[in-house]
Amino acid sequence: MNSLPEQKIFTGSYLKNLSLYVFLSIIGGALFGYYFPDISRKLKVVSYYFFVTLEALIVPVIFIATTYGISNIFNKRNAFKITGQMILYFLLITSVSIVWGAGFGLLLKPGSNTGIILSSAEGKLPQQFIDHIGISNTPWYTSEYAIFLFISITVGILINVFNKRESFMQALDTGKNLFYSLVKYLYIVLPPVIFCNIAYSISVYGINTLLPLSKVVASAYLANIVFIFGILGLVAYLFGINIWNFLISIKEEILLVVATSSSKTAFPMIFEKLEFQGYDREILRFVIPLGYNFNLAGACIYLSICCLFLIQFYNISLDIEDYMILFLIISIASKTASGVPGSGFLALIFVLSRFKKIPMSDLALLYSIDRFMNEARAVTNFIGIALSGAIISKLNQIKN
Repeated sequence: MNSLPEQKIFTGSYLKNLSLYVFLSIIGGALFGYYFPDISRKLKVVSYYFFVTLEALIVPVIFIATTYGISNIFNKRNAFKITGQMILYFLLITSVSIVWGAGFGLLLKPGSNTGIILSSAEGKLPQQFIDHIGISNTPWYTSEYAIFLFISITVGILINVFNKRESFMQALDTGKNLFYSLVKYLYIVLPPVIFCNIAYSISVYGINTLLPLSKVVASAYLANIVFIFGILGLVAYLFGINIWNFLISIKEEILLVVATSSSKTAFPMIFEKLEFQGYDREILRFVIPLGYNFNLAGACIYLSICCLFLIQFYNISLDIEDYMILFLIISIASKTASGVPGSGFLALIFVLSRFKKIPMSDLALLYSIDRFMNEARAVTNFIGIALSGAIISKLNQIKN
């Protein structure tokens, strides 16, 4: 499919060279956090301000990509067909991932025989999560990103109404190139930021945190790994894509997601990488941004396993109707789980606050290990989103 030398693209040259330093930063940060915990706890501020800056740059990129994609897709002859394919694909994958996570929860029983005595369960949630527990007496909770996405979709549709559409599109392209350049230069400081982030996480949570709840973490990782190579691998095969080759082709972006625990980190690069592989640019710009809100398989698996853990932990008896309601709420909540690290845990709080049959009193137990599950959740989200863009593009690809 490739016709250009890989080093000519940003993801092929800059990011490939950066990957080694990112990997070394992960190892170095883990060792530093373990041997120098007091110093490492003070390093949180470094990654905090980096992610604040990165989010400020990524949000316009997402806006531009979504607006551009929406505007262009409806100029295609088969626009409604592409939209229908995307919606159906998203619904099927997220539904399967919810059942998949629940199946692993029922099979592995992470909440049974944990050895944790309820009265001795210690820890508390940070204030930001406590505030979210009482978020609502409203029927639904909408993330800031979902509101932002709605605005960008509206703008994308309205652009087609104006006579100066081409000028708008040119401005979007100029803006995209500007923000891509800013993100590229920001990534120069990524290795030390990752070093600080990993060191802080190890110093605060430590490996010992995993021991009582290691079965939950193991269940999440196993479910996600088998989902990627099993379910997504099968889906990819049906559309003529080799999942292993596909993962190898985006390995640099996956490493970034692992290191930062956020699928958004690789958002600017995945377009260029897939476009270079021959996938339709306009379809990618339409499907991938929407996938960041509506196709989060990793979040669905995470939420299902955590809920099954709590059900088993408290020995709660639920009937089929209860599970169906729970799965519906998880499906809705997963749409709020895109964004910065920790957004998945906010989605879990949303699920429990709506379902009401699972106590939230010992939720700090899961928060203590959430940092260790972030990577599995984010990577599965990212791979699923990238693959969806490739599949929808392949379905509608016109050979030149």
